[in-house]
Amino acid sequence: MPPKKAVRKRTRARRLAPPPSTPRRAVVDVYHSVPVRDEYRWLENGKSAKVRQWTGAQSRRARTFLDSLPQRKTYARRFEQITKRGYTFYLGFRAAGGRLFALKFDSRRDRPRLVAWDSDRELENEKVLLDTAKLARRGVTVNFDMFVPSWDGRLLAACLSEGGSEEGDLHLFDATTGKRLSDVIHRGQRIGGSGVAWNPDGSGFFYIHHPKPGERPPEDLDFYQQVYFHRLGTPETEDTYALGKEFPRIAELQLASLPDPERYLVTVAHGDGGQFEYWVGNGRSPWVRVAEPADEVVRAELGHDGHLYLVSRKGSPRGRVLRVKGPEWRLSDAELVVPEREWIIEEITTVPDQLYLHEQLGGPGRLDRVNLRTGALEEVPLPPVSSVRDMTALSGGRVLFGVNTFLAPTQYFVTGPTGAPEPTALTCRPPVDLSRWEVLREFATSKDGTRVPINIIVPKGKERNASTPALLTGYGGYGIPMSPAYVVWWVPWLEKGGLLAIANLRGGGEFGEDWHRAGMLTKKQNVFDDFIACEQHLCREGYTSKDHLGIFGASNGGLLMGAVLTQRPDLARAVVSNVGVYDALRAECDSNGQFNITEFGTTKEIDQFRALYAYSPYHHVVDGTQYPAILMSTGENDRRVSPLHSRKMVARLQAATSSGEPILLRTSGKWGHGPTSVGDLIGLFADHLAFFSDRLSEGRAGSRGG
Repeated sequence: MPPKKAVRKRTRARRLAPPPSTPRRAVVDVYHSVPVRDEYRWLENGKSAKVRQWTGAQSRRARTFLDSLPQRKTYARRFEQITKRGYTFYLGFRAAGGRLFALKFDSRRDRPRLVAWDSDRELENEKVLLDTAKLARRGVTVNFDMFVPSWDGRLLAACLSEGGSEEGDLHLFDATTGKRLSDVIHRGQRIGGSGVAWNPDGSGFFYIHHPKPGERPPEDLDFYQQVYFHRLGTPETEDTYALGKEFPRIAELQLASLPDPERYLVTVAHGDGGQFEYWVGNGRSPWVRVAEPADEVVRAELGHDGHLYLVSRKGSPRGRVLRVKGPEWRLSDAELVVPEREWIIEEITTVPDQLYLHEQLGGPGRLDRVNLRTGALEEVPLPPVSSVRDMTALSGGRVLFGVNTFLAPTQYFVTGPTGAPEPTALTCRPPVDLSRWEVLREFATSKDGTRVPINIIVPKGKERNASTPALLTGYGGYGIPMSPAYVVWWVPWLEKGGLLAIANLRGGGEFGEDWHRAGMLTKKQNVFDDFIACEQHLCREGYTSKDHLGIFGASNGGLLMGAVLTQRPDLARAVVSNVGVYDALRAECDSNGQFNITEFGTTKEIDQFRALYAYSPYHHVVDGTQYPAILMSTGENDRRVSPLHSRKMVARLQAATSSGEPILLRTSGKWGHGPTSVGDLIGLFADHLAFFSDRLSEGRAGSRGG
C-alpha cells in the first residue's frame, strides 16, 4: 500500500465534484395492498436523451475521480507487464473427427480466437481458425457465444454477437480453412438458450429457434424457444419444426447429440432456478420425454453405449447417477450406477466403458473414474484445494480436463481408462510466481448457526494484522459453487500486501441442492447473513478490520453487495459492485428477469413479494446513513442484468449518504455483462484496485463526495 504520509497529502488535496442533478419523480406501485414508492423510475429508460446525458455525466465524474488516483497508473502498468508475459486458457473444448477445437484466451492479444488441433492426440500444434479481432466491425467487438463442429470435424456452426450483447446470428464455417459459408440462422443466439446438434453425416443440424418479429408479439420475442432442423444449403425459411410447442414460456434449451447410434438430447430448463426436463430423439421417431422437473434430474449425458446417464437429486440432494435405456427411455426402469455419497456430483462425462465424475465438497473438487462394466470407482489424483473444469471426451476412450487452483493458471491433463493423468502442452507457465502464498480454509458462523467456508489467500507465515487491507467476495446463487480458480486480475493486490478471501455461501451448490435451496426464493436472506458473518469473521480473527475491509461482487454477487451494504453499511469501508440487481421488485420486468423468477421469486406471489421487498437493496437505502465508498460498473449492452439497476441504485445512494465517501457509477458502451477484451479488463481492474487501495489505506482521509 502507498506510504501513510503520501496518502494523507493526496486525499486531502482531492475534491470530488458533486454528482449530476437527479430529479425525483415519484411513482407508486401497489403490491398486495402494499404501496411502494420509486422516485427514480425515469432512469429506467436507457433510450431517453436525458437518461443518456445523466449516465454520461456520472461516467465522466467517476472517470475523473479514478484517473486522479496515483495507484491507478501503477496497477495498470503492472497488469500490462503481467499480460505481456503471456497468460492463456481455453474454454469450450469440442472433439470431433479426431480433431479438437476450443476458444483460446491469450493475454497478449486483446480478443479470443477459435483454435483447432488436427489430432486430439497431439496438442502441441494448434492453428487459428477464426480471430474475433478480424471479424469485428470498426468500433464494434464480436464475440463467439457458442460453437459446435460437425461430427467429421469438417464444418463449424458458431453464434456471433456484437458489443457483448450475447444476442447474435448462427453462422457456418469451413472448419479447415475458416471460410464463412452462406448459411445463416438469424436470432440463433439469445440470452437463455443456445446450441446445435449435428446429424451424423453433417448434412444438417437441430438448433434452437427463437421467435422472429411477426411470429409473436414483441414482448414474447425472447421467449418460447423451440427446436428446429436446418439442412445445409437450404434457406432458413425451409427449416422444419421438431420439438417445443409444449415447452413453457421461460424454457431455456440446450442441445447435444452423438452419431452412433444417432441420438439427440434436449435439455429444457424451466428458468434459472435448477428445474429441468429432458427429451431424447433419433431424428425420425417421436421425441420421448425422459424426465420432468419433479424428477429432480440436474444433468444428462448421452453415453457411448447407447444409454442415457442422469444425475438425479430426488431423495439424494448430493446426487446419484442413473442409467436409462432406450428405446422406451423410462426413468422408472433406471439402473443405479453411482449411489449418493458425501461429495456432490457437478458434472459427468462418458467414454466407452468409463464414466467420469467431477465432484466437489464445499468448493474444492475431485475427479473419479467409474468402470461401467464392473462398477469399480477410482479417484484420479489432483492437486490440493483444486477444482475440475472442461471435461471433454477424446478418441480412444481418453478424457481431457483442466485443473484450477487459486494460485496457478489452469493445468490441462489427459487421462485414460487406467493410470495417472498426463500433463499436456496446453498448460501455460504462471505469469507470476505465487508460491509464497497459501490458501487457508476456515469457517464463519452465520446468524442461524450455519458454518460457512471461507478461502483466505495470505503470504505463508505472515502474522495476522488488523491493519491489513483485505478484500472479500462471494456469489451465493443458482446452485453455482465458488470453486478454486486462478484470477490473474487480483495478483497485483496480493503483491502489494493485500489479503483476498472467497466465501462459499448458501444459494451456491457447495454442499448440494439443500445448500442451494437454503439461499433461494424466500430464503435468500440466508445468503446475505452468511456473507456478513464472513466479514465479521475476518475482523474478529484479526485478519483485517472494518476500516481496512473492502467487498466486491458481480451479477448475483452484485445483488449480494447491494443487500449487504444497505443492511450493514458499517462492516466494510469500500464496495465494488458490477452489473448487479438492486431493485428486486422490478427485476422480473426485464426479459431475462423472467428466467430468474424460479431462483429469486416473483412479486405476484405474496410470500415471495414479502421476501423480495424485505431485502431489495434499492428500497432499503435510508437517508442520512453513512454509507461506505461505492464503485458500481455496468454495460449498456447488458441483456442479463439491465443497467437500469445500477443507475437507480447510484442515484438513491448519492441522495441518501451522509458519509462524504464517493458513490460512483462507471458505465461502458462497449460491453454487456462484463468486459470481453484484455484492454477493457485491464481498465476495469485497475479502477477496482486503485479504488480499494485509496479507500483502505492506513492514511486514507476521505474525499468529500456522494
